[in-house]
Amino acid sequence: MSTSKTFVGALALSQIEDGLYGLNDRLSTLLADHSGYQSSDTSQIPDATVEELLTMTAGIIDVPMQGIGPYMLMTSPSWEKSDMLGLMNKPHGPSGTFLYGNDNSYLLGLIAEHMAGDDLNELLQTGFLEPLSIKAALLPEIEIPSSIATPYGDRSQYGGSGGFGDLSQIPMYSEIPFNEADSRVSWPGASAVSTAENMARWAYELYSSKGSAITPKVRSQQIGSFRPETISLAEAPQKYGFHIARKEHLLSDGTYVTTYGHPGGGAGYASVLFYAPSLDLAISILSNSDLGHLLGTCASRTEHWLSPLDCMTRRFLSAVADQP
Repeated sequence: MSTSKTFVGALALSQIEDGLYGLNDRLSTLLADHSGYQSSDTSQIPDATVEELLTMTAGIIDVPMQGIGPYMLMTSPSWEKSDMLGLMNKPHGPSGTFLYGNDNSYLLGLIAEHMAGDDLNELLQTGFLEPLSIKAALLPEIEIPSSIATPYGDRSQYGGSGGFGDLSQIPMYSEIPFNEADSRVSWPGASAVSTAENMARWAYELYSSKGSAITPKVRSQQIGSFRPETISLAEAPQKYGFHIARKEHLLSDGTYVTTYGHPGGGAGYASVLFYAPSLDLAISILSNSDLGHLLGTCASRTEHWLSPLDCMTRRFLSAVADQP
């Protein structure tokens, strides 16, 4: 899910370093000759800068899963990436206000492809994944892997009925499989497919000073991008930067461990991706059920937002921190 945004952020900053565009360049300039963008009614989409999209401060209100529009796009016999622009055409918030959503990542994906002249998944494969021997890919740009974990969640939120269950068995997704249908509205900020092992390796290569996913200059730029205000992300207090979140984890001995990464959840899945610089440790946890509404066993009155994935992460951090 949204841990996919770590790929988008790394690619955008690497393209900026390569001189393809700049942080202050705006949508209307970068997509001036993009046929899909120019043929869409973009009057209600803010003419955001790349920096605003990376920090989610463009004022773009994410497309909710309400009404017939998203479901028509999800189940259409054909799909073009620019089709999503029609669903973004609505009033927006003030620039400079943090409004989290996939639409920012979607627009960054269109920019990255258009400026490089290649499909986003191919850019990620050749630029990051193949050199690092990491296996990951974006739906729906690839066929759904046969071994993908079945998503479970509240079926009523995705056009089904019957309460909690297998989302892939909802009748409306009989022709367009649920995973492909969902990825059409979540591309590219929540559509990566991978394993926990590969994602942990990605976090290490991305954020560790020993990693080689990005240059030291880009890494410094990303880690230095956190905005001063504390925001709520995955119901937890965090700082947000260029598609990267910073979080403080309270261990049982009263000390804190700072991590960089990104949470994810929805559409029958949940994920967390963390790198702890003080421990030089990367952690990835994946679940084929959306756990965002559940409290972890380590939740307390003062930290009432802790999820099961947060509690698991703290146990990993504590186990490594306690090593001599």
